[in-house]
Amino acid sequence: MAEAEARAENARQRAERERRRIRVGLALVTLALVAGLGSCAWGSWKDEQHEAACNPLRAQARTLSSKAQAVRIPLVPATDPSILNLQLGLDFPDDLGDLSATSATELDIATAYAEKRDLAGQAARVVLDHRECFGGLYIDQASRIEQAPSEVSQVVMPSAAHCRDGWPSTSIGRQGACSHHGGVVPARPWATLLFA
Repeated sequence: MAEAEARAENARQRAERERRRIRVGLALVTLALVAGLGSCAWGSWKDEQHEAACNPLRAQARTLSSKAQAVRIPLVPATDPSILNLQLGLDFPDDLGDLSATSATELDIATAYAEKRDLAGQAARVVLDHRECFGGLYIDQASRIEQAPSEVSQVVMPSAAHCRDGWPSTSIGRQGACSHHGGVVPARPWATLLFA
């Protein structure tokens, strides 16, 4: 009788140990699931916080860059790299230069460049001060903008072909023109920006 009770007690203790192992195992699985869900929720919350902080900065940089893009520099070609690079993003306008501004002076051109550079520089500063919110393309473009000169030191205006010494030759474009006057200076259809 005592032997049967001992066997029964051993069986009960084994069953209890097995139940404890199962409970511990279930608790660990539950803990792992809760930790995983918590980690996902935390990551999602962090992403939302990051986007909430970055979206206004991205909008500010885009707005400033659009204002810079809208500034037209009279008589300067659209392909001039000194103005083509004063913009963030991939879309470049086709009409950076303004051929219709034939009455523009050197001051008009220099002032337009300075205004464009100032606005582009503000956009670049937003990007470079908050790199975590912008991709590599924007950071590279902002760095180039920051390195661009802030003002023009001289503007060489467009001019018709002429003799180097100023002689008013009527035969430019034909053989022998300006041969005794320093040679022909070719026509410049666009203004040229010079930086110190």
